[in-house]
Amino acid sequence: MIPCQRHLFEMPDDVAYFNCAYMGPMLKAVRAAAGGALERTSRPWQVIADDFFSPAEHARSLFAQLVHGRTEDVAIIPAASYGISTAANNLRLQKGQVILMLDEEFPSNVYPWHALARRDGGECAIVRRPDDGDWTQAILAAIDDRTAIAALPNCHWTDGSLVDLERVSAALQRVGARLVLDATQSLGAMPLDVARIKADFVSCAAYKWLLGPYSIGFLYAAEAHHGGEPLDYNWITRDQSEDFNRLVDYRDRYQPGARRFDMGERASFMLLPMATAGLEQLPLAP
Repeated sequence: MIPCQRHLFEMPDDVAYFNCAYMGPMLKAVRAAAGGALERTSRPWQVIADDFFSPAEHARSLFAQLVHGRTEDVAIIPAASYGISTAANNLRLQKGQVILMLDEEFPSNVYPWHALARRDGGECAIVRRPDDGDWTQAILAAIDDRTAIAALPNCHWTDGSLVDLERVSAALQRVGARLVLDATQSLGAMPLDVARIKADFVSCAAYKWLLGPYSIGFLYAAEAHHGGEPLDYNWITRDQSEDFNRLVDYRDRYQPGARRFDMGERASFMLLPMATAGLEQLPLAP
């Protein structure tokens, strides 16, 4: 157990706050980052071209360390739903194949899969809440040769009950299925190693255990998906977008890695510094 960290947060002494599953408390460092960002963006003549790029790369690298991935594997997104939708947009089903989801899963990790199943003629299969609380065994029992995708959390959003992702991943690999995670309810409080669990995509909002602000988050995309199709066709994800003098030399090529999945206005001069300050408070992988 780490010692009390109350002094780091904007929290009165008479408040005991336990509901990070709803929204994380704000760090003093995050609030200070917001103040600095507001002051700077009120003076746009101080915003230089590199400010559209370097802060995003720093935030990307911090998130990569947190999940034991690479900077190249990380995109900056506005919400967990955006990341899940990106995953669903880049995965395919054969007719009759199945997407596994948990009973009473959060809607952002449900609706994109319904759309994918309709598009490709697949099915969504619900793993019902087990009477003994053992989600892992219930998921393992549901995996078969028809399983193409498992869209899961690390813990259920309604009660925190856990899924053993390593055991589930091993079973998915045996049938050639993909693993997509919404890690919003756990990442930052629980460790996650994308290499060990061989995740295809991991989407996470910043405003809970990552101690960041609302309306920004991160997406891990495994290297196999780096050639995929983004949801957002914006300027900054294109090759050589750092050269402002040549932005109208339109290019089909993208920035390397998962950067093609970045949201428009990913530089987010207010939110990105706040998200970065939150990530800097967390213990990161070396």
